[in-house]
Amino acid sequence: MTSNLLFGSIGVLVETSELQRQSFNRALTMNGVDWNWNIGTYCDLLKEPGGKKRLSEYTNNQLSAEKVEQIHIDKQSVFEELISAGVEPRPGCVEALKKCKDNGGKAGFVTTTTTYTIDIIKKSLSSYINFEDFDIITSCETVSKPKPSRDIYEYVLSELKIDAAQTLAIEDTKANQNAATNGGLKCYLYPGEYSVFNYKDTKDLNFISDGRMLPSLLSD
Repeated sequence: MTSNLLFGSIGVLVETSELQRQSFNRALTMNGVDWNWNIGTYCDLLKEPGGKKRLSEYTNNQLSAEKVEQIHIDKQSVFEELISAGVEPRPGCVEALKKCKDNGGKAGFVTTTTTYTIDIIKKSLSSYINFEDFDIITSCETVSKPKPSRDIYEYVLSELKIDAAQTLAIEDTKANQNAATNGGLKCYLYPGEYSVFNYKDTKDLNFISDGRMLPSLLSD
């Protein structure tokens, strides 16, 4: 019986890829870095989670840690500005969360992003989602190793005292899906607009092509 539901990355709940890309580009310009990530480049960068990690690895760690930190801070500020125009949850998420809670299950928002970004998402989706319905919300401060490490999922299972066999995870990239499955969970891939995956992944039983099927994955 599947009764618990763990939403993974921010991209599972809301589509913000293009806003994130624009935010990075503006932050790079603000800090005098002559890069411009087009859609193709950004899609490739999204194969691995972690904004700061992308900034460092893009030029083989040529940027100082201080510069990376400042760019990321500025990127979050720009993102907050852009997202204030309004966004909606991705299809199926609100309904799946409601079904989980109505059935007495536990729900988690299992992300390893910053608390600042999480607060932005909470505010932007407050008209649709009551984040108090989540029994746990994690951040980059929760564990020492972010995704794609499985540590965050093992932590959540332990904290909520729930069985992996009765818990379903939803992720938006292959790397994050692997983090969940390596933690012993059944995890469905619900890719965002800029997620990169192989054609064969669409044939997998754990692939979500239409978010409206999300509630049906939970036991009645």
